[in-house]
Amino acid sequence: MPEYLFRDRHWPIDVAATNGSYLINKAGKKYLDFKTGWGVGNCGWNNKALNSAIKHFKGPTYVMPTYYYEQWETLAKKIVSLMPGSNYSCFRATGGTEAVEIALKISKAYNKRKKFIAFDNAYHGQSLACMALVGLHEDKFGPYPNDYLRLKAGDWEKTTRQAVEAIQSREFCAFISEPIITNLGAIVPPVSFFKEVKNACEETGTIFIMDEVVTGFGRTGKWFGFEHFGIEPDIITIAKGFSSGYAAIGATIAGAKIAESMRFDFSNYSTFGWHPLSTEAALAAISYSQKKALVKKSGTMGKYLAKKLSGFCKPEGKGLCIGFETKNPQIKRACLKDGLIIGEIENRVVLFPPLEIQKKEIDKAAGIIRKNFY
Repeated sequence: MPEYLFRDRHWPIDVAATNGSYLINKAGKKYLDFKTGWGVGNCGWNNKALNSAIKHFKGPTYVMPTYYYEQWETLAKKIVSLMPGSNYSCFRATGGTEAVEIALKISKAYNKRKKFIAFDNAYHGQSLACMALVGLHEDKFGPYPNDYLRLKAGDWEKTTRQAVEAIQSREFCAFISEPIITNLGAIVPPVSFFKEVKNACEETGTIFIMDEVVTGFGRTGKWFGFEHFGIEPDIITIAKGFSSGYAAIGATIAGAKIAESMRFDFSNYSTFGWHPLSTEAALAAISYSQKKALVKKSGTMGKYLAKKLSGFCKPEGKGLCIGFETKNPQIKRACLKDGLIIGEIENRVVLFPPLEIQKKEIDKAAGIIRKNFY
């Protein structure tokens, strides 16, 4: 029999419905979701306010990228209002991979250089360029060009020196990283690392890119993760929590001077970038996050979650973007059996619950994790 829907791994849950902090399977079993699509569902599942905005949308079915749609301007202004300054331009995308691709294109258009710096085995998307950045699946999709310096997270003094020396060579187009490296298990680089790298980028005209696809929109207890480090990126990429999963959307936010390098015909084209319905969903998600003070709640609940976990492990992260090492290689499977969905990267657990998560739900999750920790 042919497999009509290709799968690259086993499907652990047959999802039939979602509600609040839970996924529900066809048999009606509820799973407390502390993964939320890898940091997608910031506003929670089946959110009435977001559902209503989509249901009552009366705008156009579709707008061609080369036309003008007023709500695109409204959304771009809203995004820029969340930035440290106001001198930014937004590029429309359908998701995180495309947003990162746009960031790489802008960087090359700006300084005409060839090479990139990223973290080895991190993650910035599924395109060949995004996978080449971090060396992902080179055995299958390579060989990749020898245009990348891949840093190792851990020995931060050595890694900082390596990154700064590479940037000072003026051979590198851009440095890219998540502020909290989620696909290495929610690793938090020291403030000094990002500051020294950013200073070197400013001195050499190298572009500093922050990938906020997972960490944006309150996930870390700030609107954007880079705010924890006292830096201002040249380019920021966003997706996932941008619409809280209610529609496919992403964006690349670039400093106006850098963005000008893309002002040539057909420099960027996204057929479904900021589809009118997706635009409405993103506006609703930002509005809801502001009205319900989700950024503040993320910080408060993140501290509560970290405290509950600290009784049996060493949690690392910011807000509700938390990771820790585990001694149980089967912890993900065991927690799922007990009704809790968690993320896992090798020997580290990662947790991305909704930003409105309740204390009783954190207590329940922490109890299940403690039970299966060893």
